[in-house]
Amino acid sequence: MFKLFSEIRKHKHALYALIKVDVKTTVSSTRFGWLWWLFNPLITMLIYYFFVGIILNRGGENYHLFVLTGIVAWQMFSGAISGSIVAIAKNKQLIKQVALPVEMLVLIPVFVHLFFGGVGILIVMLWNFEAIGFVSLICLPLLLLIAISAYGLGLFLSVINIYFNDTKKFVAYILRAGFFLSPILYPVTRITENEMIPSYVIYILKLNPMTQIIPELRSVLLGGVFTSLYSLTILTIVLGIIVQFGLLWIRNNSKTLIKML
Repeated sequence: MFKLFSEIRKHKHALYALIKVDVKTTVSSTRFGWLWWLFNPLITMLIYYFFVGIILNRGGENYHLFVLTGIVAWQMFSGAISGSIVAIAKNKQLIKQVALPVEMLVLIPVFVHLFFGGVGILIVMLWNFEAIGFVSLICLPLLLLIAISAYGLGLFLSVINIYFNDTKKFVAYILRAGFFLSPILYPVTRITENEMIPSYVIYILKLNPMTQIIPELRSVLLGGVFTSLYSLTILTIVLGIIVQFGLLWIRNNSKTLIKML
């Protein structure tokens, strides 16, 4: 982990330039540019609000903000993972020409989606500005936890993708299922207190870091309270261990990866 921080300091200008290029490329690839990063979560929120909040008459008060917060967090998480999977493969020329550590390439889509995730959270805060307070600042480390989660998984998946280039297609299905298995459209208690779901399934679902982060984001942004310091501290430690193993995994495979590119 300390080696990663050292590499970031050493290559910070290159990393910043690559992130800037990635953001500009993403924005310039559509006619509406930056506006799509506003439209995307809002349109998705309107669709689910229409079906759940209006047609099914479920969700309760401020369900639109409830859903929007979950969608912003999930889109940041899934987007960062999807980008991380192909981060090594799509930068093969850069790896061969520049002595840039491969683990830093996985950071690029994570930082890009962290930025756009911050834009989404800003929308939620402006929409619900009367609830903004000092506690709202906790959303920043929560976003960072989402980024760390995506980075840790991305380190493993980016290497697997070199050996098995259909990885992104399989992960896309998993992320699609993960959207509905995460507390985005419903509170997390619908999972943890559901007697129809076997206890071992609930335990597996709880391994998803978003089951802890999304409810806390809502608590901070919509309710103005923070109550999960202990569980989030444990999650941070676990994610740190995952990232450390991911770094060891990608460094041990780096020579083989370069040969296979």
